[in-house]
Amino acid sequence: MSPVPSRVLITGVSNPLGAEVARRLAPQVPFLIGCDVADPISALEEMDFVHADTRQAAIGKLIRQLHIDTVVHLAVMVDSPYNERAIHETDVIGTMNVLVACAGPSSPVRRLVIKSSQAIYGAGAGDPSFFSEEMASTERPSSSSMTRDLLEMEQLVGEHILRNPLSAVTVLRLGFRLSEDTTLATYLSLPVVPTFAGFDPRLQFLHEDDAAEAIVRAVIGGQAGVFNAAGDGVVLLSQAIAIMGGRPAPIMPPYVRWLSRLALRGVARLNLPAHLADVLAYGSVADCGRLEAAFGWKPAFTSRAVIDSLARGREVEVLESPSPPQEFELQVYLQRRRREHGNGSRALSPPTRATSGPTSP
Repeated sequence: MSPVPSRVLITGVSNPLGAEVARRLAPQVPFLIGCDVADPISALEEMDFVHADTRQAAIGKLIRQLHIDTVVHLAVMVDSPYNERAIHETDVIGTMNVLVACAGPSSPVRRLVIKSSQAIYGAGAGDPSFFSEEMASTERPSSSSMTRDLLEMEQLVGEHILRNPLSAVTVLRLGFRLSEDTTLATYLSLPVVPTFAGFDPRLQFLHEDDAAEAIVRAVIGGQAGVFNAAGDGVVLLSQAIAIMGGRPAPIMPPYVRWLSRLALRGVARLNLPAHLADVLAYGSVADCGRLEAAFGWKPAFTSRAVIDSLARGREVEVLESPSPPQEFELQVYLQRRRREHGNGSRALSPPTRATSGPTSP
């Protein structure tokens, strides 16, 4: 096993996944620094933070002057409200700048972990039952700019590996996640879910906890290579909709997906990315055997457990701002108590004290 990293930089700590990876790594590494264009979603005393944009070449100066030995590159957009140009600049140009900073004999970086996505495979009528890591290819036509960007990004990573054999590089193709802020979770949470007529695709999900755990294990363990990471099993789209308590509406034409996306934006106010529209028509399932063999670990949540977790989470009101774990757990408990005793809060209120004067209405 390779030595535990001592000086770690995490990009993209303003998003929940980056913040959780930082929280888990903090007790295990002596020096931890996070960077992003926006503030972290929660404060972490063990992590230093600096505003830095991976789209700028200055990221190289940061890495070299701080003598970073491990870079965890999570500033990669997959499910984002930004336009295609902004996503391309972040995913491709940003990754290129990070790779340049990690390249050459003068670079202190000896370990690099990069977040990619199962979206790299695209989705189509002639797809295999399972995607293995070798099946991502520019030769497969794709209507999705996201798939093309991920392919270009990983091509840059492959060139970096060839030119820097002393650096251990891990690429994690994370499965589709269903946290509250993802487009796929919003889509499945609709009371009436528009679907592609005649299609009931197989879907595979990855829980947020397992996504963070896979990244942390890659950082500490140093397993080099490309790995799919997703939960065991599959869930049909119709099953996922039923679990969420919705009703499918097969009204979208499958062969004019761009028109269906426009209709969905108008009816449900949901901007469905092209790569997700393809997945919701044809499905996407990855083979994660390589991950289990190399890591000696696999995601704890099955695909069914991930959708069950999302369905249970709908019963809990989401806090508007991040809170400490204890406060969040208390809030969940109080919300459940209120529901169990009706809409009122009498069961949680202190006894009323008698007064001699009039009370307010």
